[in-house]
Amino acid sequence: MKSLAQRGNSDFYTGLLLVVVATIALLYIRTLTIGTVLDMGPGYFPLGLALILLGMGLVMVVKGLTTAGVPVGAIHLRPLFFILLSFAAFGLLVERAGLIIAILAQVGLAHFASRETTWPASVITGVVLAIASSIIFVWLLKIPVNVLP
Repeated sequence: MKSLAQRGNSDFYTGLLLVVVATIALLYIRTLTIGTVLDMGPGYFPLGLALILLGMGLVMVVKGLTTAGVPVGAIHLRPLFFILLSFAAFGLLVERAGLIIAILAQVGLAHFASRETTWPASVITGVVLAIASSIIFVWLLKIPVNVLP
């Protein structure tokens, strides 16, 4: 049996990531009131999600240790940088410039994460996401966010 380091199984590392995220979530929500099924507190739903995530992560870790899987590929910094930058731009712009401009900026920055995307596809995606998000979040769900500055 190959050692973990030699195998480089993506299932193991994906499961490990899920376990870490679930553990952080559990630590973060530890001060919230859980409640009961009939009287749910603010921590009830997050606790359930974190436990499901933890279970899925543990299953993937075991699967990664017991079976040969897809080896982990190289880490590509360009997509990582531009996707994270797009999320940061959205977070900074949504209150200042409005939902539509924040989404268009996010999609515009995310466009640079891949060399395969085309500008027409990114523009169409951005416009559709901006319109759909405005309808869903502002009009239907009544979330108090400015659509435009």
